Amino acid sequence: MNSFYYHLVYFQAWNSATFTNIKSGHIFVFDRTNTNHGNHYDSSNGNFTAPRDGPYVFTWTVVTQDKYSINVELFRNNQRVSRAQADGQPGPQNSSGSNTVVLDLKTGDVVNLRCGGWMNQDQRQLYGDTYSTFSGWAL
Repeated sequence: MNSFYYHLVYFQAWNSATFTNIKSGHIFVFDRTNTNHGNHYDSSNGNFTAPRDGPYVFTWTVVTQDKYSINVELFRNNQRVSRAQADGQPGPQNSSGSNTVVLDLKTGDVVNLRCGGWMNQDQRQLYGDTYSTFSGWAL
């Protein structure tokens, strides 16, 4: 492989189980990765740490079932940047939401997804098993 390949940074993470009864501010720790080139996404704490200065793209998709809802917010260095929401309705159906952002990061900046707090805790759910995902890459 050429040296360009070794400088690439990208990941795609998902969770093996469904998150339920989630507290506001909870950092989502996706415990599985399909790819994590450079190992800059940490599946033990849910943080992506920028290895170098530059532009990065992050995208996330959230899915919830039936009567549950979820508001998932992207944070950079403990500051909210953007949100995605899925608002389930009664009945046998899933609801989804997604968002994509481009950020200029500095080396060591930390990006993660957290639970927003606008609905009751017992109504929050983030469906697992590859339905809800978090991805990012350097441009």
